[in-house]
Amino acid sequence: MKKQIDEEAIGKVLNGILNKIEQEHRALFKPIIESSKLRLREIHNYEIFYLKLIYSYSNFLNVLIKEAIFNDDNIEFIFKHSDFIERHFQRMIQRQEGSPCCADKSRTIMRRLIKWFTAKEKIIFNYEQEYTYHLPENIFKTHEIIISFYEGLKHLYYGNPKPYLEAMVIVTKACEEK
Repeated sequence: MKKQIDEEAIGKVLNGILNKIEQEHRALFKPIIESSKLRLREIHNYEIFYLKLIYSYSNFLNVLIKEAIFNDDNIEFIFKHSDFIERHFQRMIQRQEGSPCCADKSRTIMRRLIKWFTAKEKIIFNYEQEYTYHLPENIFKTHEIIISFYEGLKHLYYGNPKPYLEAMVIVTKACEEK
């Protein structure tokens, strides 16, 4: 006899887990917030919030990355915005190749981008190895296409969509030529 999946029960369990995680984060950060001299309760403007918190934190991360990890603007961008970059690669892979292993493939691309910017190791995938589930099959197969898309994403993030749109044309053509 098959058991029916109770979606509502699963939803309640997942919500409970997420609420517990949020409670733990609040307990961890609340003393820091309360001891802050920033007078956060007085902030009712996104520009002030940005200047008082995000801008300073971002500058701290810039220095941390350049001093402790690697002194390169691209590495700084990748480390600070990895969620944005990886999500775009993953969605493009998912759209072109389907969902299976799309996260593995996007993580592989992210790791190879880092190797490119830190060691100038060109992005070349070995499709002859035993396991290739983590390698893109139809999209992002070449160094040039990956770098073009990454550069487009970087420009898009900073408010210039033209290089991103140009990269999308290159990626689309490469997929059509497959």
